[in-house]
Amino acid sequence: MKKLLVVLMIGGIIFACNQNQDGVDGPVSGGPGTKFCDSGSGNVLCPYLPVDVDTNFSVGYDSYLDSSRQPPFDQFSWQTFIALNWPANASGQPIGNSIGDNPDSMRVWEYYMDPAQVFGGNTQELVLHMGTAKRENQKLFYMDSKSPEALMPVKGFKEADGHPLIDRNLNFALYEIKMNPTEVNFVTQHSLTTKAGIAAYAKAHDNRFELPSSDSASGNPGTIEIKASWRILDHTKGDDTTRFYCRNAIIYIDSGHVVNHKPLVIRAKVGLVGMHIVRKTQKFDMMIWSTFEHIDNTPDDPQSAQMDTRKKWSFYNPECLNCLPNDTPAFQQGDNKRYRWDSTPPWAKRYAVPAPSQPGDSFGTQVVRVYPVYKYTNRINDAWRAQLRGTVWVNYRLIGSQWQSAETFPPPNAPALLANATLETYIQPTASCITCHGDAKIKFGAATIPTDLSFIFPVYAK
Repeated sequence: MKKLLVVLMIGGIIFACNQNQDGVDGPVSGGPGTKFCDSGSGNVLCPYLPVDVDTNFSVGYDSYLDSSRQPPFDQFSWQTFIALNWPANASGQPIGNSIGDNPDSMRVWEYYMDPAQVFGGNTQELVLHMGTAKRENQKLFYMDSKSPEALMPVKGFKEADGHPLIDRNLNFALYEIKMNPTEVNFVTQHSLTTKAGIAAYAKAHDNRFELPSSDSASGNPGTIEIKASWRILDHTKGDDTTRFYCRNAIIYIDSGHVVNHKPLVIRAKVGLVGMHIVRKTQKFDMMIWSTFEHIDNTPDDPQSAQMDTRKKWSFYNPECLNCLPNDTPAFQQGDNKRYRWDSTPPWAKRYAVPAPSQPGDSFGTQVVRVYPVYKYTNRINDAWRAQLRGTVWVNYRLIGSQWQSAETFPPPNAPALLANATLETYIQPTASCITCHGDAKIKFGAATIPTDLSFIFPVYAK
């Protein structure tokens, strides 16, 4: 409980600084207003993917959030999120007049390619399950991690810092990564699926490796990478599937990550709980990082949440008064420093945390948001979510947008720090998309080649 109070005190101090830094309490100024579409009148939601941010700022700013500079990036994040989550046909093209149309259709981004498909070198079992999922129009999950060092099944199942996330039903969260056609075409056209190919490309381009940026003239959206988090839904345990964007899924767990050393093939309904969207544009070649979450992930105010135990949070249980917040699962006997799925559901029950305040009960990860969402980001969220009423997407919100920064003041203040509670659960106090991805590089012989803030290449290129 002391640890929880410390976290809340720190978050409160930072929240106060962020809220009062600009001294303004009126309407958000300097942004594109309520332009819900970056095409036409902009008065209604649309599937048009914006090419760049509607702002003249081309350099970063200090780590204190600015009520005039930040809103254009948050608007860009929302425009991108809506366009990518528009229902699509079998060719991945948007269909319908509303994001609420065709609720059973896959979304535009789900037709993007998995890095495992682009780079190859997969196990026979993974290829088999990819084929099955495609034929049956289901999602395929083969990792419960978005960690750059542990994306492939043979390397481990971990989150960003090496630990899995466990939901209230004692199941592991699931992760996937996608690359848009612009990035895929760039990789295939220049033979960049191997370290040798990347080294040769960099040598021929003044020792630089740069992914494609957006192009306003042609309308090319530039490089887009997506990292999404999902959880297994179980209506018998109180999960309301109508509140989530849901898909039927096949989950493949290789034998090295199962307690009985036998591979698992699980069929389940899953719900989207988090999404990172990474875009490279003409104005911002250090990428724009947008992160969204489901509103039921964890409460913004845990103390208030404890007053209402009826609320079904995905990664927080108000009944567990003494659970340590954001505490990593402890390895169990026989794990050999490798987290393992149980052979029967719930799949993460061996890592359940006994609740001191509730004898006989046990819980998953008690997630607490370290830094509150910026006040002006929340105002923009209100405007966009009002447009989404009547659809499942009203249950999602922007946590923040990060863009290139030139720090004057030291952290911790977003956007110098930005974390998704389902993707950087345990490293929230120091999480920064740009800082972390600045270390993305490959080694080939004596050369060290930065891979333009993308960890996909160090992990998948052989």
